Amino acid sequence: MDDEPVVAGARGWASEVAPPELQVRRMELSGDPVLVLTFPVPSRQETAPLTDAERDVVRRALEGATTSAIAAARRTSPRTVANQLQSIFRKLGITSRVELARCYAGMPASRR
Repeated sequence: MDDEPVVAGARGWASEVAPPELQVRRMELSGDPVLVLTFPVPSRQETAPLTDAERDVVRRALEGATTSAIAAARRTSPRTVANQLQSIFRKLGITSRVELARCYAGMPASRR
């Protein structure tokens, strides 16, 4: 069973959503059988550069500020900040503040 490709195809929901490049291998780990799934992950690139306002919102969001706090500091409405966050998420190909934090993890504040 050492690094053996799995030949049988998936059926049902998994076969509909799995990328065509998905590779499944059956292996042993500490004597236990495991399946290892590998597939290419597209690189995350900005579809458009962030505006100065969006970069400011990112900086404040990464500092842990709430939408309301960001709005107060920027002298704008919470709805405007929410819209800016959605624009940022779309440009970065992400969906949440957690993913935003992961995008900028380890990056110096001066480069954000």
